Amino acid sequence: MNISIIIRTKDEENCIGHVLAQIYSQETENPCEIIIADSGSSDRTLDIARKYDIRIFNIPESKFSYGYSLNYGIQHSSGDIICCLSAHSIPCNNKWLSELVKPIREGRAHATYGRQIPSRGINPFEEVFLQKHFPDSQRREGRITFSNANCAFIRKMWDDVKFDEHIPSWEDYLWYQLTKDRFIFQYAQKACVIHSHPFSINHVAKIAYRDGKAFRYMKDYYNFNILGNASSMIGKFRYIIKDVSSHTSFLLKEGYLGSFLVLPFVKVYSYLNYWRGYRSNGN
Repeated sequence: MNISIIIRTKDEENCIGHVLAQIYSQETENPCEIIIADSGSSDRTLDIARKYDIRIFNIPESKFSYGYSLNYGIQHSSGDIICCLSAHSIPCNNKWLSELVKPIREGRAHATYGRQIPSRGINPFEEVFLQKHFPDSQRREGRITFSNANCAFIRKMWDDVKFDEHIPSWEDYLWYQLTKDRFIFQYAQKACVIHSHPFSINHVAKIAYRDGKAFRYMKDYYNFNILGNASSMIGKFRYIIKDVSSHTSFLLKEGYLGSFLVLPFVKVYSYLNYWRGYRSNGN
């Protein structure tokens, strides 16, 4: 089974070389092709990428969405297995790809997604999220259901259901919801990548606003209320208490005292921007 690795890029000069070097170090029996879907990089991303035997497609920035970029890359690929990898998700070792596709090759799953671990100290708030949702075991509680930052699936799944090109984020979760009743997903914790975003308050606001819009989009167009009981006032209050408590516990345990001191501001700012996005109704 041939593998097509799809990487979405824009101004990723700091990581793309490390990602591609690690891909080329993989020990796998499967033939691979690497496709980059770039949406207007203005730094050295493409110069670095061209040092490797890959295919590069340029996407107009005006057309960019996470779903559109993936669909475009997959459309121009030839693999029986599609692997999606973030341009700043660096495989931890040379067994990453073989571990990621192993359940598919053995017929135990149609789709897999691997573990994501943070670089310590880069973004303590993101460390809380990754440690919760990408554990080093098969436990299910709190684990995220799927992620395009590090995943693989058989091509037939995409042939049947394309990624939504209008949702601003969470296109992977939406795709999972649309396919989970017909296909088997499996968490591959040994297929590990390092995935971190440097902390900035602007990044917090951007992600929260985009997530709010995505959640509203899924509710309006697909009738998916993924917040469940957290949609009620009591549910929101319980979610906030649990969220702040988990961050407090982690930050104090890991010695991130500076992050702990700004935690109330970061959380309030995040919630407010999420609500702005949710109330925007796609505007």
